[in-house]
Amino acid sequence: MFNRYLSLRYLTVVTVFFTLCSLLNAQELPQEQGIDAAIEFPDQKPQTTPNSVPKAQTNSDSDQQERVVSGAKRSIDIAKNYDYASLYDQPEQLKRLDKNAPIWATADRKYVALGAQVCLREGELEFLACGRNSKEHESILTLDVPAHLIHAALLAIGAKQGAPAKYDPIFIPPTGEKIEIEVRWRLSDSEQQDSEQIVKKRAQELILENESGDVMSSPWVFTGGLFGVNPDGKRYYLANVTGEIFGVSNFPGAVLDVPFESSSDNVALYYHANTDVIPPVDTCVLLLLSRQKDNDKEEVEKK
Repeated sequence: MFNRYLSLRYLTVVTVFFTLCSLLNAQELPQEQGIDAAIEFPDQKPQTTPNSVPKAQTNSDSDQQERVVSGAKRSIDIAKNYDYASLYDQPEQLKRLDKNAPIWATADRKYVALGAQVCLREGELEFLACGRNSKEHESILTLDVPAHLIHAALLAIGAKQGAPAKYDPIFIPPTGEKIEIEVRWRLSDSEQQDSEQIVKKRAQELILENESGDVMSSPWVFTGGLFGVNPDGKRYYLANVTGEIFGVSNFPGAVLDVPFESSSDNVALYYHANTDVIPPVDTCVLLLLSRQKDNDKEEVEKK
């Protein structure tokens, strides 16, 4: 059974990799649904949407619920209509990898670019980024990009995946190639200023360590997450269902994780949000993911 699981996982990863490489080499995406048209994934668990929130039973609760629904719709509308590519230095170099999701790769295959939105500015954290309508109460950013597309895009730029954390019989930390994340946003979007200045921060600068108060020092590693199998035998990518995408606590399904034991227990969380740095909620940001070894090589060449 274990060998069968590994074979399924390897076959899926290879299929995703070659499909996305062909998309990067193509002049334009297929007219269907980008990479999803070439990869068979089962139907995912329905996500909660503003329209699916049950009606409250009291007037006060109903008013509050209406405000929540209205705010959620507003956030989605802002993200849906935002020009994320304009935050990149050379937008013409970005090749879109999916017809609907805000995900690109640069022509030189150095960066994967993702559109995201700020959903939290204070409090303890389990994630840097999660899927929309999943873990926004413990994540700084929310993504409208299916997790398996991010996995595939990282493979296409050459990143080497490792393995998620293991707990039995002893803890083994997550492994994988180190991935650098840069976050960009426009001041005029986040602070109602006239300036078109684009802010650029390492993702770690948005996060503080609870014990020391220092900026997060750990890198992220590309674990690759996990695949599951439904009772009917169909495979599914775990992070597509859970929304657990870029973790700062260890989650087996996360695409990126920190390479040490970082608890997800509320009483032992390791990080909290750096409120002074994070732009206002609903601010649209561009995430640039790259292989840290490429960045280190560039620094050596400059010297």
